[in-house]
Amino acid sequence: MKRLLFFRGVLLLVFSLFGTGCGTAMLSDEYLANKAKGQFAQMKKAEKISSNASHKAMVNRIGKRISGVAQVDLPGTEWEFVVFDKKNPNAFAMPGGKVGVHSGLIDLAKGDEDEVAAVIGHEIAHVALRHSNKRMSQAITIGLGGVILDVAMRDKSDSDRMLAKGAYGVGTAVGLALPYSRTHEREADHRGILYAAMAGYDPRAAISFWKKMQKAGGGKMPEFLSTHPDSGKRIEFLQSHMDHALALYRQTKAARGEKPNP
Repeated sequence: MKRLLFFRGVLLLVFSLFGTGCGTAMLSDEYLANKAKGQFAQMKKAEKISSNASHKAMVNRIGKRISGVAQVDLPGTEWEFVVFDKKNPNAFAMPGGKVGVHSGLIDLAKGDEDEVAAVIGHEIAHVALRHSNKRMSQAITIGLGGVILDVAMRDKSDSDRMLAKGAYGVGTAVGLALPYSRTHEREADHRGILYAAMAGYDPRAAISFWKKMQKAGGGKMPEFLSTHPDSGKRIEFLQSHMDHALALYRQTKAARGEKPNP
């Protein structure tokens, strides 16, 4: 019993050090942007870039419109949008405005511009919300917690230290890192459909796209062990914010002198 109480006390002490720090961006945005710029340049050399002129034009067109809306949150960002010739339906964004879209994602969307815009809006939202910075800051904090745990356990037996490290590893992954990432995804989902809507893209396309992803996904791990929300819950979340996004979309289309989708 004393042994169990000791473990519990040490782990509670370590986790208490995280506090609100796991939601804080502690690193220099300029530093991360410069690192991302170099990594993206290397990626463009190592990975095959799509030669599909239509795909490239569409992604750049969407990117220009949505990044223009997001510029109020990210002034001075040097955006770059690249289509990589990769079959898996994926997209990513890096600090400093480097965005990659896989050709497989465009294929899954069947070239639907609103659906591709929903994904690009989501990725731009990750940059605007500084999620890369926050995740890296969280990793540093978790690493510091591990050091503190090592010091606290230095006089304990090897078996006790192994048990404590195991509990800490599982606790940080399931209790902190994974849910924290799911929170980021929901934040990006929400702001992403608003960005897309204000750029004149139908935000309902986010739902139709995720239904396609859900259908193509097949087997999946439980949500509590995933860094991304369950597709069904993600669709429900998007639907719960759709009225606001639709209102913005219709206002934007009216301002542009264009007819919105019914």
